Amino acid sequence: MRHTRRLSPAERLFLPAIARGLAITLRAIFRPRFTRQYPEEPIPVTPVTRGQPRLVQFEDGSPACVSCGLCEYACPAYAITIDGGETDRFIEREPKRFEIDMLRCILCGFCEEACPKDAIFMSQELEMAAATREDHILGLDRLLRPRAEFAERMEYVRGIHERWKDPSALQRRAHERWTEQARRKEQEEAAGSAGGQT
Repeated sequence: MRHTRRLSPAERLFLPAIARGLAITLRAIFRPRFTRQYPEEPIPVTPVTRGQPRLVQFEDGSPACVSCGLCEYACPAYAITIDGGETDRFIEREPKRFEIDMLRCILCGFCEEACPKDAIFMSQELEMAAATREDHILGLDRLLRPRAEFAERMEYVRGIHERWKDPSALQRRAHERWTEQARRKEQEEAAGSAGGQT
């Protein structure tokens, strides 16, 4: 036999549940906020921040890019398109067309890591609002930035690369890792043989 209880008129109108929900809301209103009030409160940026990729521009206005295509090749989202051309400058090549489709870009930083000439860096520009899809395809005119804007980021990226240039540091880390693995294996064997003797 199934036991059922008749709901009171207040319960049928969900008044107790509504009152509990309003109580939770009123308690939360007066707590201090821990969310960022964007856009009034801007997002903090540091040298580690990976914003939109930008190209380095020399003092004479020419791009540092030599159209090698490594950033285009490294891009997992296929967001970069480069058409290189000849130039009279000593670098011999420069991009005639360099486009980044920001609707495809995933801000991974692979282009920055792949570039042998330090010509592309992740900027601190994070906002990507635009009215049309075409506005999100950035050409040379919108990508070039003076070298001085990237000083902090360049220093950070060089620091990342320096740790891999010291082979003795890599060997030291590999030796420490091997020693740790050997020590663990010895402890497991000792624990196994001690467990077998009892």
